Amino acid sequence: MQASHITADQIDALLPQTQCGKCGHPGCLPYAKAIVDGEAINRCPPGGQRTADALATLLDKAPLPLAQPAESPLLAVIDEDICIGCTKCIKACPVDAILGAPKQMHSILRDECTGCELCVMPCPVDCISMVPHPGWLAAHAEQEQHAWLAHRATQGRQRHQAHIARIAQWEAEALERRRTRRHQRIATPTSPAASTPTDDAALRRRLKIKLARMKRDDSLRPQLEAQLQALGGQTAARPVTPVVQQARSQRIALAAAEDTLRRAERHLAHCQRQEGPMEVAAAQEQLERAQHQLERARQALDPT
Repeated sequence: MQASHITADQIDALLPQTQCGKCGHPGCLPYAKAIVDGEAINRCPPGGQRTADALATLLDKAPLPLAQPAESPLLAVIDEDICIGCTKCIKACPVDAILGAPKQMHSILRDECTGCELCVMPCPVDCISMVPHPGWLAAHAEQEQHAWLAHRATQGRQRHQAHIARIAQWEAEALERRRTRRHQRIATPTSPAASTPTDDAALRRRLKIKLARMKRDDSLRPQLEAQLQALGGQTAARPVTPVVQQARSQRIALAAAEDTLRRAERHLAHCQRQEGPMEVAAAQEQLERAQHQLERARQALDPT
């Protein structure tokens, strides 16, 4: 078979499926894809020289010595007396071979562990050590070793694929939960028309408190008094003539215009202290608009 027709899956089938990343890629399949693109074939320490030679044969390339020393199959072991149950090793395992829960002792599934060592570094208490895998030590004959490695590779690939699918499903569910919460917030009615008599009573109390606190600020009193009077009229269901309603609206508009002018003046002062000429000019223009708006509100309330 020509090397140009070799696929990443064919290369991946020769890799040990430890998903350790020691080749410089986040797993065996990504390394296989990199080899298709021209990556060196001698960067898999867990696969050893045997894997490098098999890749050379498949790709019709000259054999290369390993870039790093070969490694025998390993097994992660947790010291139960030291483990604090932080779950960091569980999140790091690419084949979900660690069982445990927060603040509970963790355990390694011996037959599923690929010996990738990715769980060692995240552990904050150094309770994980790597030892020769008992299954590998029990395989004495070369045929037994081949069978054991093949079984570990097949199982490692399947468990890693399941791990990736689980993470993808969890992320999709988390995204859906966020979307649902956002839609619920958007759908929550906030219209004043949905207010109840209890809401109106509470609002009247707050307005009275504001009036008491702002006795010295006469410019806000018309707005607050108009709102309080309007609420009182709604609760008592007293008829309001168009003339009265217009006067209320004009007073509210006047108070709002006065408030807008004060904010524009403060904004201009801020820009003059801390901003540049363009910001000051924009603030000055905003102040002039607020002044014109206030003048119109005053004329509407008192045309004379």
